Amino acid sequence: MFDLANSRDFYAMLVHDFDDYMNEQHSARRAFHCIISSYHLYEWVWGDWLKGDYAVQKALGIRDRESFSAWICRVCIWFIFVRDLANGSKHFSAGKQGLETMRVAALPFALDQPNAGLDMGAWDGPIRYVQSAAPIGPHGEGYLLIDLGEVAGEMRYLPASQLIEVVVRFWRDFFRLYRPSADLPVSKHHVD
Repeated sequence: MFDLANSRDFYAMLVHDFDDYMNEQHSARRAFHCIISSYHLYEWVWGDWLKGDYAVQKALGIRDRESFSAWICRVCIWFIFVRDLANGSKHFSAGKQGLETMRVAALPFALDQPNAGLDMGAWDGPIRYVQSAAPIGPHGEGYLLIDLGEVAGEMRYLPASQLIEVVVRFWRDFFRLYRPSADLPVSKHHVD
């Protein structure tokens, strides 16, 4: 598709999108692109090479695309949330998958916060306002938060940046282990 010829190219797109998102952690557009791409990458991997690589299939204990998806959900528990968010966005069922998403921002009148209230009206989703002495988000513009629900207990709130990063790292490690390449893209946000 266009200049994305294989799963490595699709992964490269994800890495670039991830780097863009990490610079704008308040951007729902950038977050959703990372979420959707990181979810659908498994289809690209399967269709590109894994469906014919029986040695890797055997090593993973899989036999088809569905069992590959199930394997990913077992190995990377965060992939389930990415899957639910990607499918929720595709079918316009936000909140119906057990996850609630919101933006965290400084109170509009919190004059000690950079950018407080400057984007009022620019975000039409749920906002959780906080007031503190620390800037909200990397550039004071807020950040995106996922509410996993009361059943998650103390782990209820998950910054979208953490979810996206762990799944991008999963894919990095997957490619390094099962499809090594000298030119595998590296995120500027991954120092290891």
